[in-house]
Amino acid sequence: MFQNIISFTPKSPGYKILFMERPPLDEYPRPLMQRESWINLNGYWDFSVSKDGKEDYKTKILVPFPPESMNSGIERITCPDEVIWYRRPVHMKVEPEHRLIIHFTAVDHACDVFINERRVAHHEGGYLPFSVDITDYFSKDDFMLRVRVTDPSDTGGQPRGKQRLNPSRIWYTPFSGIWQSVWMEQVPNDHIENLLIRPDYDKAGVEITVKTSRMESEDAEILLEGRKIKIRTNFKNFLRIQEKRPWTPDDPYLYRFSIKYKEDEVGSYFGLRKFSIEKGEDGIKRLALNNKAIFHHGILDQGYWKYGLSTPSSDDEMINDILKMKEMGFNTIRKHVKIECPRWYYHADRLGMLVWQDIPNGGGKYNDFTVTLPLFSKSFLSDRKHRRLFSRRDKKERDGFVFFTLDVVAHLYSQTSICMWVLFNEGWGQFDSADLKARVEAFDDSRTIDHASGWHDQGIGDFSSRHVYFFPFRMKKDERCVILSEFGGYGLDGEKISERRKFTYKDSKDNSELEKNLQKLYRRDVIRNIPKGLAASIYTQLSDVEQEKNGLLSYDRKTVKVEKEAMLEIRKEIDQTLNLKNIISPS
Repeated sequence: MFQNIISFTPKSPGYKILFMERPPLDEYPRPLMQRESWINLNGYWDFSVSKDGKEDYKTKILVPFPPESMNSGIERITCPDEVIWYRRPVHMKVEPEHRLIIHFTAVDHACDVFINERRVAHHEGGYLPFSVDITDYFSKDDFMLRVRVTDPSDTGGQPRGKQRLNPSRIWYTPFSGIWQSVWMEQVPNDHIENLLIRPDYDKAGVEITVKTSRMESEDAEILLEGRKIKIRTNFKNFLRIQEKRPWTPDDPYLYRFSIKYKEDEVGSYFGLRKFSIEKGEDGIKRLALNNKAIFHHGILDQGYWKYGLSTPSSDDEMINDILKMKEMGFNTIRKHVKIECPRWYYHADRLGMLVWQDIPNGGGKYNDFTVTLPLFSKSFLSDRKHRRLFSRRDKKERDGFVFFTLDVVAHLYSQTSICMWVLFNEGWGQFDSADLKARVEAFDDSRTIDHASGWHDQGIGDFSSRHVYFFPFRMKKDERCVILSEFGGYGLDGEKISERRKFTYKDSKDNSELEKNLQKLYRRDVIRNIPKGLAASIYTQLSDVEQEKNGLLSYDRKTVKVEKEAMLEIRKEIDQTLNLKNIISPS
C-alpha cells in the first residue's frame, strides 16, 4: 500500500504523517461492534478533481484526510461546482458463505461508490457512516474501488456545521470528500448488523437489541460477567448485572461483553449510568448522574486539528484532547455542531468524559438579524412562525434535517458518555424545535435535550440555555434547569495571524493575566450562581481554530495557555460551593 511513499513529496510541514510505516488511523474504527479481522483501506488513493466530472488521476491523496487539509497532500478547497474522484485497487479473496462489506465512516457530502465500472451505492450526508455489500459486484479477487463526491458546502442547505467557503470569525475552512476511515470486513451470510444498547441504572441491568441480516428473531448468546446468556435477535433483551458498578467521570467503568450469532461474533461494551434532571433539597432542578446532582463543568470542542482539519492525525490526538481537559478539571465536553468518528466517543466512554452532542446545523444563508441581535437584545423569535427569518423556508430541507437528526441519535444511541442532545445553536437553521424535541425524545428518553442553545428559546423542554459573552451572566428565575451553555472565549494579546483577522471575545496581555481573568470570570458568572441553581457551564473553548484564537490550547496543541493548576483551582472552588450549599440530591 505504501510502495510510493518515498517519491510522494509533502506539501507542508504538517504532512509528516505520510512517513509513518502504518496507514493512518489504523485502530479498529467501530469499537461498539468489533470483529477480530478487518482490512484498513486508509492510505494513498489516486485523486482527481474537475468541473466537468471527468477522471484525471494526476496526483494522490492520503485518505482519510480531506483535500483541504495539510495531511491530505492536496491542501485546496473543493468548490461546489467541482467533482472529486477517488480510486484504488483492492485485492480480496472472499471466503465461501461470506459477504464482503466496505464501510465509509464519513464522506462529505454526496457520493457514489463504484466497483470496477458499476455503481453500487449512492449516499448523501457528510457526517454519518454507511456500508456497502459488494460481494455480488466482482468475480475475481481483484477489483477497482472508485468514489465520486460533490459538496455544496455552505451554498447548500444540508447540515454543515462551522464550514464556510469564505471562513472568518467563528466560521472555518470547509472539508469535503472522504474525511473519516474507509475499511472492509468479511462476515458470514447471516451476521450481526447493529447493536442498540441502553443501560438501566435503576434496575441494575442493560437492554440490548441485536439486529441481524435476517429479519426474524433467532437464538444468540451473550457472554457477560463470565456468564453465557441466551437471547433473541431483533428483540429487546433485558439482562441484569451481578455486580453493580456505576459509570462516572471519576470511575468510568465499562462492562465488556461479546455476542455470538450463528458463525458471527462481535465484542462490545457499556457503562451503567443514568442521565436525568432532579429537584434538589433546595427545590431547584439540576442535572443528575445516577440520581445525584452533578455540575457539568464543561469545555466547547469544535473538533478541528491544524494538520488534519476535521480529521485527527492519530488516535493519540483524540485521546490527548480529552485527557488534557480532564487534567484541567473539566468533566464535560460539548461537541459543537460536528459528529466525530466512533473512536472519539469510545475514548470519552473509557476515559470518563460527559458529552453534550450537538446536531450539525443546516439551512440556507443565515440572517444576521436573526442570529446576532439576540446576543444583545434578548429578543427571541418563534421558530414556527418565522421560518423565513431562520433560513428554513424549504420544506424538503426541513424534512431532511429531521431525518438526519434522528439518524444521528440512532448512530450514537449506544455511547455511554453522551448525556445530552443539543438540537439547535443560536438560531442557525432553527425551526419547529418543539416538534423535533418530541421526535427525539420518543426515540431516546434516556438523555436530556437542549432544544435551543443560546437564544431563540421557545419556553419549552428541559432547559433555559444561555450564551453570555459580553456581559456578566445574571441568573433568571425559571422552572426549568438553567445552564450557561457558552461563555468565555478569552485570548491573548500579541497572538499573530497572517491571512485572516484574529477573533476572540476578550484579550489578556499575557498568560498570567489570562489565568487571573479566567478565575475572575468563573467566580463572577459560574461559582456565585451555582447556589442559585446554575447546573452547567461550557467555556469557549478547548483549542484555537484557524483565526479564532480563544482556546486553552493552541491550534496545534503544542502550547497550553493556562496552567492546569489555575484551572484546577476553579474546579476546587466549584466543588466547594456544591458541598457548602448542600445541593446534592438524595440518591
